[in-house]
Amino acid sequence: MDQTEALDIMVAVRNKVPEADRIALDAEYVSRFMGTTSLAGSLALEGAQSETDTTTPETPIIISEGLLATLDTALKTYNTLLDITNGERAKVQGEKKPEQLKAIDRAIIRAEVEALVSDPSIITELQIEADYFTANPETDSPEVGFDIVIIPDGLTTTDEQAIAEDLQAKIITDYKSPQIRLEAYNDKKSPVITGKGYRIAFAPRHYNVPKGSTSDQTNWMKNKNQDTVATQLQTATNTEALAQINNLQVTGELNNPNTRFHRSYFRRFDQAPINDYVSRVCIVDSGKLLLGILGKSYVHHSYSARALVVPKKLNA
Repeated sequence: MDQTEALDIMVAVRNKVPEADRIALDAEYVSRFMGTTSLAGSLALEGAQSETDTTTPETPIIISEGLLATLDTALKTYNTLLDITNGERAKVQGEKKPEQLKAIDRAIIRAEVEALVSDPSIITELQIEADYFTANPETDSPEVGFDIVIIPDGLTTTDEQAIAEDLQAKIITDYKSPQIRLEAYNDKKSPVITGKGYRIAFAPRHYNVPKGSTSDQTNWMKNKNQDTVATQLQTATNTEALAQINNLQVTGELNNPNTRFHRSYFRRFDQAPINDYVSRVCIVDSGKLLLGILGKSYVHHSYSARALVVPKKLNA
């Protein structure tokens, strides 16, 4: 066997090893073949080329039918959030029982969603975002796309924690309870109350806020919102983030421990920081849901993020 044949075998083996283990494998190769300079150098070059020779994905076409395909999952999540909230509120003892949340007729919600996704200006702006982040993807970003998310009005911090407990129990992991943050780090953003009993938004599957510090991302979002007519970006409240993560759980997209973190990561980068930290919500690779002491993000760290795309007519 000559050097070229040996190199081909080693590269083939390396490409079958999970990416996370390749650093250790490369170190082992180098330690064994350091004397064979051309072999070690060629291996490094071949490895680098195999990792960088990737094709650019096609931009998804955003159409109303594609968005509506996510509506049933969104409605299922909406009902789940209501059931959990009302179930826990019913358990409260004493005269001051929390009020039960009213379930809105699905037909009413569906009609409004259908009207939104039939609006050409909304579809156009979603397509512009899809085009940009397909051509300029953030590191580790999932594929470009949007899910409908529907959140009940009137959820409290107590409701949010009950929702987090329920969501954690559904994730395939050894963890039994989520990491709930200290009160000081709770999300101070007031939930939007529409008066209709629910709120609709488009949750991006991809990272749609470029990597940067929290101040960088806040400024970027402000500037971006000046360029749009039909939609605007808004950071998700904890409950809105939990609603989208619940959507992903319903469709089985949190089952893969290698991708669940980047699919679920939300950072409240425009929140007033507490001790240089802002809130975050995510599922780490091990399956732990973070809303806790670990559920906070250092303001100076440079991370990609995602923000909800909200039709401006809903805020009028």
